[in-house]
Amino acid sequence: MKAKIYRGTKEIGGTCVELIADNGKILWIDIGAPLDTLNPNVGYVKNKVDAVLISHPHADHYGLVEHLVAEVPVYIGELALDLINATKIFTANEHLKGTFTTFKPWKKFTIADTFQITPFLTDHSTPEAFAFLIEADEKRVFYSGDFRATGRKEKVFNKLIENPPGDIDLLLMEGTMVERTNHLYQTEDSVEEAVYKIFKEQKNVSFVISSAQNIDRFVSVFRACKRTNKFLVIDVYSAWILDMVRKQSTGIPAIEWNEIKVFEHPGQLNKIRDSSFDEFRNRVKKQRAGNSVFEHPSDYVYFVRCPNEALVKKLRGKEKINIIYSQWEGYLKEEHKNYCTDNINTLKVANDISFQSIHTSGHATVPDLMRFAKALNPKMIVPIHTTYPDKFKKEFEKEGMTNIALWDDGIEYEL
Repeated sequence: MKAKIYRGTKEIGGTCVELIADNGKILWIDIGAPLDTLNPNVGYVKNKVDAVLISHPHADHYGLVEHLVAEVPVYIGELALDLINATKIFTANEHLKGTFTTFKPWKKFTIADTFQITPFLTDHSTPEAFAFLIEADEKRVFYSGDFRATGRKEKVFNKLIENPPGDIDLLLMEGTMVERTNHLYQTEDSVEEAVYKIFKEQKNVSFVISSAQNIDRFVSVFRACKRTNKFLVIDVYSAWILDMVRKQSTGIPAIEWNEIKVFEHPGQLNKIRDSSFDEFRNRVKKQRAGNSVFEHPSDYVYFVRCPNEALVKKLRGKEKINIIYSQWEGYLKEEHKNYCTDNINTLKVANDISFQSIHTSGHATVPDLMRFAKALNPKMIVPIHTTYPDKFKKEFEKEGMTNIALWDDGIEYEL
């Protein structure tokens, strides 16, 4: 077997790994969109490939999938596909195009009559993310995907390192946090405790800025709301995401729960006018937040991607509004800005806003990366999904691990 990393050896995001079996069959693991414009070249998406395996529904791992030839089979988790299509619905796009086969955690399957795949559910900032054991030509490759050991699925990390697959020839392991730290908040539990303290003392409304698909973060905020007798307000898109996740995890809060209210965002409702959404729209209507927030704003917490400017304006001047930024701070910088960056940065410096950053990463810290690597004990480790491979190598060598190989994008290596 041969391996090639199209991009990811010196970059976070845009991940795409190629495995070439001795019989000529080619498998790609992930086909992500780049997170920045430093290297816009994605011409490799037109190269020959027999199948693509997607680890999780973050765009830097699946974002170029629609550039593939339609006949190329794509293997993806069932919930992951639902979450991607949820985004498509609410951005007025058609469902993801392609030839898709879904799989479930820990259920082995075969791709192209060549590659034996065992998917391992991981702890990450999306409800369904996978690592993969890939076997072909008497070689065993383990692809870590994105993972951590500090979220609400910590037990799947522990399960893996307590009973790891053996005889791994190559471990392709993410290294996002090599040059980052979690600072004050190491775990989801610590995030919950921090927002709980804010909610307990709030005199006006609180906004928590996070991704609707970060279900761990949603649960942390929900639990803090429940402990402080606050209503948690979500938008229509977030309500739909909860429905998707509850297909597999019925313990996740439903929109009918007493603590949850839904803001009937007109633009989002306009995206689901089709009759197939009638039942869902009726459920949303029953849980509508209405205007009660203006009567008792301190009773409400909004879980949003971007604070509603009109709502913020109406509630300003009573008491300080809490803005809790709960995602990667890189999105507040020019090189990674999104549609809400300017709005958030303006609120951040306003005198009548209490702004705090309360976040823990979806990626493993260096000590947890080492625990993972030592448990799997591979013949070779190649860092990917990192901008600091040299530091990765040095940190691991300090711990006596001398099997770190630094690869380059676009180079084919023999296993």
